[in-house]
Amino acid sequence: MNSSIIDEVFIGDCRLILGDCTQVMPALEPVDAVVTDPPYLVSKGGFASNLQLEGGFGGWMKDYGNSGDIVKCDLAFTDWAGVVYDALPDRSHAYFMTNGRNIKDMQGALENSGFKLHTLLVWDKRAALPNKYYQNVTEFCLFMYKGKAFTIKDPSSKNLVSLFQRDESEHPTEKPKELMALWIKNSSDVGQTILDPFMGSGTTGVACVKTGRKFIGIELDRKYFDIACQRVQDAYKQPDMFVTPPAKPVQQALPMGVK
Repeated sequence: MNSSIIDEVFIGDCRLILGDCTQVMPALEPVDAVVTDPPYLVSKGGFASNLQLEGGFGGWMKDYGNSGDIVKCDLAFTDWAGVVYDALPDRSHAYFMTNGRNIKDMQGALENSGFKLHTLLVWDKRAALPNKYYQNVTEFCLFMYKGKAFTIKDPSSKNLVSLFQRDESEHPTEKPKELMALWIKNSSDVGQTILDPFMGSGTTGVACVKTGRKFIGIELDRKYFDIACQRVQDAYKQPDMFVTPPAKPVQQALPMGVK
């Protein structure tokens, strides 16, 4: 085992690794695309003890002030951007979730590492994050590419997706598996490998299982690593939600006079 890997688990076509992604990624086998939600400081703010949010997104927001951050983050974007770039082949796509405050710095780090920007994608959470100013109902994704640009699988896809986050884990910034599945399907083929260097509770891995892709996920926090392993294992037991089943054969009418 790579000395930078603390633990690893293989579940079906998924490889889940406990360790520091900046140390693990240089030794990984080739991957085909990246879909990830990198860590960044997200300050608490406002008061939501009596707030009821439709999408379930606000389950963790109770009686909080401005005294701390909801995620642990000690990495700068420049610490990992180049390593992620090197993990991808030429002519590949990468998706990086972010919030409005961090778009500029993250984009700068990614472009300095060699990535080019395709466009900014928007997730409408349909449930407002409480705020002292304007309530935040959106998050963003930097859709980047390496090498020569190529068309996504479904060019009719919109850059804005509106859907609720139905929390399935204790992770405070969990993303919808439906959203991850959309991007995975648009930038890879069935059987290809998706990398999430900041795996969290394993949502990208679940989406890979459901779309027939292989998955490599890296997470530094043992708690969320264990949750991700369980979610990926459970995903293999559940009916497929995102892959369209083959059409049922339909008997065709015979031409007149044919028996």
